[in-house]
Order: sequence, then structure tokens, then C-alpha cells
Amino acid sequence: MAHSERTAPVRRARGVRAGLDRDQIVAAAKTLDPGAVTMQAVAGVLGVDRKAVNHHVSDRETLLGLVAMDAFADSFSAVRLGAEISWREACRTYAIGFTDAVIAIGPLADHLQLGNPFVTTMLEASEVIVQKLIDAGADDETALRCLVLLTNICLSHARDMVAIATAEAAPRPELLRQAMSEHKPEIPTLARIAEQKVNTYDRAQLELSIDVFVGGIEARLSATKNTD
Repeated sequence: MAHSERTAPVRRARGVRAGLDRDQIVAAAKTLDPGAVTMQAVAGVLGVDRKAVNHHVSDRETLLGLVAMDAFADSFSAVRLGAEISWREACRTYAIGFTDAVIAIGPLADHLQLGNPFVTTMLEASEVIVQKLIDAGADDETALRCLVLLTNICLSHARDMVAIATAEAAPRPELLRQAMSEHKPEIPTLARIAEQKVNTYDRAQLELSIDVFVGGIEARLSATKNTD
């Protein structure tokens, strides 16, 4: 009787020998729904051993951060800050473009990490903002702090917008109503406002935030000029 021949299992490639790099891993992860991204799932897409993926990216959270940054960079690349516009218009354009770019990446927004890749993506726009603020009278430190403040305002609002997109009801009004129903004595002003069901997740909220930011910078610049 002839002996059946056994076929040796094919081992998936590992590490550098798999011919992988970080860009390929990110591209593979982008083909998956964010909730389905795991190191094993990405390895499956690439047809390699999971350890080959881990050789370049340490863990799932790091990978999701890289995917989020890549998607954000694609969206934000369309933002243009012309040399001829005022610092006010530059800040508005930056704010709206930044916010829209974060909203565009959806659930990945929670994984957007403000690290080196983020800074690199933002360099040209950041240069324009700080230079225009300095030209308007701000010192270097104030210009940088203003840029960080504006970025934080936009990132917070964008993450709120992404969260509300999948929520059954706007959290703030509902939380406020619940809190007041359990509070004694009554809080009449907040109770009246809560009944109006103001949507603080819309574009009007972002526009208000930008207006307050610009107004604050104008007041600070004016005060600085008056003390010179």
C-alpha cells in the first residue's frame, strides 16, 4: 500500500522578511471597520503572521491611532490658508477645516493622537496661523498658545459631533433634565433653558466658539498695544 504524502504547512512570513512596512499595515487596517481592527485581522488581510504586524506596530491602539492620523491627514490636506487673508479669516478657515477633517474620520476620532505624525501634518497650517498672529502683534508664546487653544476647541467639538451621530438623544439636554429632576430646590433658569432643547452639537456651536476665540484674541492684542 502506498504511503500518503504529508504536505508541510505553509508558514506565514514574519518581520522584515515579510516585506512589510508601516504604510502597508495602515492601508490594510483602513479596509476594515474600526471596530473590527485587530492585529490578527490585519495580519489576515496581508496574508502574514501576526508577529510580522507586531514587528512594525506594537498594539491595536497604536495601530488605530496611525489609521486615524492617516485618514485625518487625507481630509485636512484640502485646507488652504492663503497668504492674503487676515489672521481672523485664517483662524476661521483652520478651525472649520480641522473640525470637518476630524468629523470625516468618524469613530476613529477617539483614536486621534496629538503626537509627532499629527504635528507633521499640521506644520504648514500652523506656520501660517502663528505668523499671522505675530504679524498682528502677538509675541511668540502667545501665538503658540492661541494655536493650541484653537486646536483643542475644534478637536473637542468634532469629537462631540462624532459621538452624537450614533447617540439616540443629545446627551447634554437629557443629562441636564435628569440632574434637575433630582435637585432640590429648583433651578429655574436652567430649567427654562433645558425646555428649549438647544442643540449644542451643531455648526452654530462651533461658530460661537470661533467667534469667542477671535474676540478674545482681538481684546488681548488691543490690550497689548495699549500698554506699549
